[in-house]
Amino acid sequence: MQTSELNKSPTQRRRRRRPRNRRKQKQHDEPSIPTEDLQSKQNLNLTDLSSEAHALEKQLAELQTQLKINYSNMPSKEQGRMASAIAAEQISATEEEIDYVRNSLKATYRRLFATDLIYATAHHIEDKLWRYIFYAGIEQVRSKLRKSSDPTSEENKALQKELFRRIDAAFKFYRELNHHVKSVYHIDTKVLGIDLWKQQGAAEKKTGILLQSNYICMGDLARYHAQQAMAAKSTKKTSEYWSLAKTCYLKAISVYRENGKPYSQLALLSISNGNAMDVVWYYCMSLAVKYPSSVGRDNLKSFYSKIKLSTKPKELHEDATSKISEFVESFLHMHRTVMFNQKDPEEFAAMMPLSNQLGATLFSIIQAEEDEEPNLSKSTSALLHIIRTTLTRTITILMISVWIAGERLKDKANYSIRPIILASQIHMYTFVFHLLTGVYRSSRQALEQIQDTLQPEKFEKLESMVDETLLPSLSIWSSYLYTSITTLAQYCMTATNDVRNREPEKKNLVKSIQSLLSLLISHPSFPDPVLNVLPPTYPLSEDLLLLGLVPLAQFHSKVDFFKESSYQVDDEQTFQARKQVRWGRIREMIKKMADSNAFDFIQYNQTEQRYSVIDENAKRQQQGRFMKALATQRLMEQVSSLEKNVNRMTLNKKPAAQEEQMKRDVYTCVVDVTVFLDGLNKVKRWASQTLNVDRRSQSSILEIIVPYEVIDALDDRKKGTSHMNMQVRESIRFLDLQLSNKTETTNTSFLRIQKMNEKIDNWDDAKAFWIGEESRSLVDQILSEEGEIEGDEEELSDAESDNSSDHDLFKRRRGGESDDSEEEILTSEEEEEESEEEGESEEEEEAAATTTTTTTTTTEKEEFEYDEVFEEDEEEEVPYTYRDVPKAYRSIISCLLYYHSKQQVREDNQPERLVLVTNDEDLAWWAELFGNPVTGKRLLIKTVNEWDQMVGKLDFEKVYDYSWKQR
Repeated sequence: MQTSELNKSPTQRRRRRRPRNRRKQKQHDEPSIPTEDLQSKQNLNLTDLSSEAHALEKQLAELQTQLKINYSNMPSKEQGRMASAIAAEQISATEEEIDYVRNSLKATYRRLFATDLIYATAHHIEDKLWRYIFYAGIEQVRSKLRKSSDPTSEENKALQKELFRRIDAAFKFYRELNHHVKSVYHIDTKVLGIDLWKQQGAAEKKTGILLQSNYICMGDLARYHAQQAMAAKSTKKTSEYWSLAKTCYLKAISVYRENGKPYSQLALLSISNGNAMDVVWYYCMSLAVKYPSSVGRDNLKSFYSKIKLSTKPKELHEDATSKISEFVESFLHMHRTVMFNQKDPEEFAAMMPLSNQLGATLFSIIQAEEDEEPNLSKSTSALLHIIRTTLTRTITILMISVWIAGERLKDKANYSIRPIILASQIHMYTFVFHLLTGVYRSSRQALEQIQDTLQPEKFEKLESMVDETLLPSLSIWSSYLYTSITTLAQYCMTATNDVRNREPEKKNLVKSIQSLLSLLISHPSFPDPVLNVLPPTYPLSEDLLLLGLVPLAQFHSKVDFFKESSYQVDDEQTFQARKQVRWGRIREMIKKMADSNAFDFIQYNQTEQRYSVIDENAKRQQQGRFMKALATQRLMEQVSSLEKNVNRMTLNKKPAAQEEQMKRDVYTCVVDVTVFLDGLNKVKRWASQTLNVDRRSQSSILEIIVPYEVIDALDDRKKGTSHMNMQVRESIRFLDLQLSNKTETTNTSFLRIQKMNEKIDNWDDAKAFWIGEESRSLVDQILSEEGEIEGDEEELSDAESDNSSDHDLFKRRRGGESDDSEEEILTSEEEEEESEEEGESEEEEEAAATTTTTTTTTTEKEEFEYDEVFEEDEEEEVPYTYRDVPKAYRSIISCLLYYHSKQQVREDNQPERLVLVTNDEDLAWWAELFGNPVTGKRLLIKTVNEWDQMVGKLDFEKVYDYSWKQR
C-alpha cells in the first residue's frame, strides 16, 4: 500500500523540506571550537541568539514528545510488516530530526559562549548544554544498550561504538571550552578557588561556576566510560577512567569551593570502589558548604540503608588491617545511629567503648616494630598511613555532624526532638575527645616501652611518623574548637553547676576534655619553641583539603593561603615546620579554653608559665588552701600592725621633706557584700582606677577596704547553682588573685582586706559619733506647739492629721518600726472600749439625767480619751540610739568609724576622704546616723552605680568635694 501525501506524518513532510541541510550535519557533529570562528562572531546580537536558542529548545521538546508517541503507537506483529516498517521509518525520521535540532542548538550555545561568556553563564547555558545536548544523546544510546538482549550482537557493538563516540566528543568539547575560558580570562585554576573564597567578585565567580560545571560534566563522562569498561571486564581501562573521573571532580572542587555537588559525585565514585568511609566523608562534606548538595543527605541515608553493619563483637584479630576495618564498621554504625535513628539517648553511651579500638590498634603496630633493620618496615609505614587517613576522616565526619546538629537545633521544626539532638551532639563531642585521648595515650605508652630496644635514629623516625599520623586530625579539631567553642562552653558550665548530677553525660564530657588536655599539656612538644616560631595561620595540607567547609570558615579566613608553598604531608623536608604549626594551633585552642570562665578546670600559672588541669578533688583542695590563705593573711596583717606599733615607738620620724614627697591623697572606700554581688566588674575597675585622668601627675589614689565580715558572707554563699553563687565564687577568685599579687607600693589605686586593729575597740565608743535623727526634734516641736493650741474642732483635726502624717513618715524613714507600739495601741483601744461599756451601763442606771448633761459628759469623755491616746503615742515615739544598731551592721560601721576618727582632723577644713559603698538600704540608713556631732556632718554613703560614675569623672576631686558639701 502507498500512502498519499496528505496522510504522511508531519515529521516526514518536514524531512522533505530540508534535504539540503543534511550536508551540513557532519560539520555540526564536530565538537571542536575554532578560534577564528569564535572571533568572527563576537558582534552577534545576544538577544537574537537567545531567541534562537529558545525556539530550538521548544522545537526539541516537541520532537521528543512526538518520538514518545511514535514508540507508544508501534504496531504489533499481527498488524503486518508494512505497518511496522512505516512506524520504524517514522521513528527513524524523528530521531534524525532531533539530532539535527540538537546540533543546531549546540552551535547556538557555542556562539553564546564565544560572544559573551558572563552572559551565557548567568543564563545557565552550560547546564542546558549538558541536559539538552550531551546527556540526552548519551542516555538515549545507553537505554538502547540496556534493552539489548544479546551483548555479542552486531547491533550491540554498533551501539557501544556510538556511545563511546558521543562520550569522547562531549569530553573533547568541554576540555576545549575550559581551555578557551582559561586562555581568554588568564585564569590559574590552582589559585582560582582560594581567590573566589577570599574575595567574591561577580565576574570571577561566574567564571569559576562555569569551569566547575564543565569539570563535573567531564567527570561524569569519564565515569560512564569506566562503567562500560567494567561491563567489558577491562580492568586496566576501568582503573584509568575511575582515576580520570576523580581528577576531574577534584579540579571542580578546586576552582569553586562553595558548591557541594562535586563532593556528591566523589561519593558515587567511592561507592563503586567499595570504600564506605570515603562515601560518608564525601557526603558529609557536600552538606557542610555554603550551597549544600540537594540530594546529599538523602543519598547518605539511602547508602546507610543498603549496607549491613554488624553490631555484634567479632573474634579477636591479630591482623592490624582487620582491626582497623572493624573500627570503621563500628564507627559507621554509631554515626548512622546518631544521624538518622532517633533513639533513646542512653543507647549512645553503649557505643562509647569503640573509641578505644583505634588506640589499641596503634599500640600493637608500634610494638610490632623490631630492631632488625635500620629503616622502618614498609608494613608499619603503610599501616600508619591507613590510621592517619582513617583518623582524619573520622574527626572530619564528627566535626561536620556536630555542626549539623547545631544547625538543626536552630530550626523550630525540630523542637519535639530537641533533647535527642542535644544528646547526640554531646555524645559526638565526648566520642572525639575519647578517641584522641586513646590514640595519644596508646602511642606514648608504646613509644616509651620500645625506646630502649630501638636504635636512636630509627626511634626518631618512628616517633616523627607517629606524630605525622596523629597531628593532622588533632589540628583539625583544635581549629574547629578555636572558633566554635561557645556550645562546648555551655555544656561545661552546665556540668559545673549540676550539683545533683542530673545530667551525667555532660559530666562525662568534662572528664574526657580534662583527660585530653592533661595529655597534651604534658607532651614534650607542647611548650612554646624559642627559635623559628611559625604562626598558626601558616597553610597546611588539611587546610587546602577542607577549604570551603562552613564549620572551619572562620578559622580559614585567618589562614594565609598565598604563602610561597604550603606544608604538604608527604614532604619530609618540612616535617618540623608542619609539626610546629599544628602544635601552635593546639596551644591557641588550650589558651582560649583557659581564658574562658566555663573551663575552670584548666588554669595558667603566670609564675611558672605553664598550664595545669584541675579535677574536682583538686578544686576542693584549692578552695581549702584559699581559705587557709585568708586566715594566714589575717594573722600576717595582725603581726604587721604590731610591728608597726613597735617601730613607731623606737624609730624616729622621717624628715619632713621626705614625708612631703611621699604624701598622697588617699580616698578610702569601704565596701560591703552587696557591692560584689551587684558590681564585681566595677570593683575590679576600682582596684586599678586612675583618678583625675585629665591631669599629668596623679596625686590621688583609691583605697578599697574589704571588711572581714564581707569575706565571711562570701564564703557562706559560695555553694549553689544560682547566678548569685557563681558571682560569689568569681569574687573569691578575684580576692585570691589580689592577695597573691599584693605589693607594698601605694603609687596607684589598690584593694586590701581590713586589718585586725582597724575598728573601734568597743561599741560604746560609737556614741561619740552618734548624730541620730535631726528631723525627730522638729517633729516633737511641731507636736508640742499643736498640743498647746485650744481652738475649733477643725484646727484640732488638722493638727491630728499633721501629727499622724509626720508619724507615718518618720516610721517609713526608719525602715521598719517594731510591733510593740502597735500592740500597745491595740490594748489602749480595748481599754477605751471597756470604759465606754462601763459608761453606758452607768447611763442606763441614771435614766433621770437630762439629754444636755449626757451630751456634755460624752463630749468631755471623748476629749479625755483622745488626749490619753495622744499622750501614749507621744510616749511610744522614743528616738533611736547607737545601741539600737543591728549587730549584723555593727562590724562594718565599726570599721567605717575607725577611718572616720582618723580623718576627723583635717587641715583647711578639707572634706574627709571616706565613703561607704553599698546597695543595702538598711545599712545605708543606719550608717547615715553617724558622723561628726559638732558640725552635724554625716558619713558619706553612695550606691555602687553612684560611686562608679563619680570615680570615672575627669575632675574627680571637684565632684567629690561638691558631693561631700551637699550632704
